[in-house]
Amino acid sequence: MIRTVQLLRYLSDPALRRRVTAATNKTEAFNGFSQWIGFGNQGVIVDNDPVEQEKAMKCNALLTNAVIFHNALDIAGSCGSCWTRAGRSSRRTWPTSRHI
Repeated sequence: MIRTVQLLRYLSDPALRRRVTAATNKTEAFNGFSQWIGFGNQGVIVDNDPVEQEKAMKCNALLTNAVIFHNALDIAGSCGSCWTRAGRSSRRTWPTSRHI
């Protein structure tokens, strides 16, 4: 019954469908990138030990997150240098940041 109610809610609420679709697309993009980043034996886990399989998946997720973080830092640095070259201060305050 709970699944039916959720399905009906999903079908009748366009905003909920957009949120679910956006979240699904982000997850699929992360998984695709993680698979692309996977190295060693073309990303295939050959060990039958569940502990080793979990360890390999977590290491791959950690590597994927590190690459994403590094790219975000590179982009932020590029934006900061462009901002400074335009004659503005490189220090930006975001609306949600608090100054202590």
